[in-house]
Amino acid sequence: MAPNTIRFSETLAGRLGPPDQPQAEAGRVGEDTRFLLTVVTPPVERLVADPDHRSPAWGCVLAPWLSPEPLGVVRGHLDLFVDGTPDRRVVLMRYRLDLRTTGDERFVLLGTKELRRRGWFPTVATDATTLRCTLHEGDERGPLRAHGVLRQGIVSVLAQGATFRGSGEWLGLKAILGFFRYYLGALAGVYLRSRPPPTGS
Repeated sequence: MAPNTIRFSETLAGRLGPPDQPQAEAGRVGEDTRFLLTVVTPPVERLVADPDHRSPAWGCVLAPWLSPEPLGVVRGHLDLFVDGTPDRRVVLMRYRLDLRTTGDERFVLLGTKELRRRGWFPTVATDATTLRCTLHEGDERGPLRAHGVLRQGIVSVLAQGATFRGSGEWLGLKAILGFFRYYLGALAGVYLRSRPPPTGS
């Protein structure tokens, strides 16, 4: 890895259903789907300065209903904490995974985790571990093939924490500390802000 970068792995699992599936049922019905990603950030100072806070991602998607073999992530990225509102009461974690089957069929999975200031009780764990996603044929302009919700359970979250590796000074510890300072600061920026005004005020 380049100096002052971070590498970590992430696994999410859930269900994707057909395009006509109501949004209210997303994640509760459909076909089992899982993805396994490895993310390697740019140098932490560049990650923080980039408005999209973008990091490349590689891995595979396991969706037997779509392909008997794992779909490879031929190109992917994670945008970490992109502003969702001008006052940063909402920030987004956006995923884009360009997928290819062994038979050269192509799909793209687009997903968003939304971290929102809702009131007195911040739902940090739920927000940061719930990915609402759509799957399109070809690219993002192609037909919608499926949509649903993928989540991280507590075991997956703990396992992810054990995968963090840094490079550079102090055996990578400086990079890891810089990354988590940014990560926790972004969370605090959402959840410690004053409550939004009531609707209509």
